Amino acid sequence: MLLNTRRRALGLILAAGAGLRWPLTRLAHGAEKECFDSKAFGPWKGLATNSQAGARMSQVRFDNDQGCDLHADVQVATSYDAKIVLYGDRDKIKLPKKFLIDPANRLMVRSADGKEAVNEPLCGNCTDIFDNKVSIVLPLATAPLFRESANMQILVKMGDKEECHLKLDCESLRKALDWAAQRQSELAAQYDEQKCTPPESGCFITTAACEVLGLDDDCFELTILRRYRDEVLAKRPGGEVEIARYYAIAPLILARMPESTRRARLLGLYARFILPAALAAHFGLNALAYRLYRRMVAGLARDFAPELKP
Repeated sequence: MLLNTRRRALGLILAAGAGLRWPLTRLAHGAEKECFDSKAFGPWKGLATNSQAGARMSQVRFDNDQGCDLHADVQVATSYDAKIVLYGDRDKIKLPKKFLIDPANRLMVRSADGKEAVNEPLCGNCTDIFDNKVSIVLPLATAPLFRESANMQILVKMGDKEECHLKLDCESLRKALDWAAQRQSELAAQYDEQKCTPPESGCFITTAACEVLGLDDDCFELTILRRYRDEVLAKRPGGEVEIARYYAIAPLILARMPESTRRARLLGLYARFILPAALAAHFGLNALAYRLYRRMVAGLARDFAPELKP
């Protein structure tokens, strides 16, 4: 947590010192270094690059009869190795390390028929505990359920609160993984022939800025902005069209960015737009988050793709 906070602070200091007028761009892991594709299968999204394949569910809320203050990302590889990233509601439940490692907190997994496959301390395999978030490598006993069950249930017991429940559709997961494995082979061939195309989804510019600061793909900023994209912007009138337009214009903008100024522009972008927009979205100031997004894209288009209207 301290390390990431320091990185954010350093990014703000460097951006302020540079006196930048317009921020920008992406390190372009997908556009320059790897082929990438994704496809939705029910609640799951299949993900494939030329070197990896898997599936993911993002920002899924747990539930119980009285409501639950946890949500999660679930990631499963084609080998059926998996991890779950838990997030606590910052206003209702805190997840400091001292609390998480208490053996009274439990992780349980049950099959479709209710048979218990896992019941162990929550942090038996915890990593990356920071920013009210914790990553948990799921036990090997979950692999047969992902591979064979129609569905499965993950339960989390936190302190004196009731169990939180998360039901996973394993049939859709397997379809996503089958697609991802096949798509990986196709992308590997494209990569060898240098025919990769930019990814059709993802947060091009915001991801690049966070990468410059050394922040993870599931950091606070990217998590909040993806949630805003999917749960707020996509539901606005014309929102889906606007998102699609962004994904069409962003690769062109990024391709035209000079390498010599890329890092400085990314730092400026983070300070001026990304962090303020993430904070606005986090506190429900959706109109402000939208204005920041529009200002960012309009400015970048004017500077680097004037023939296109964002």
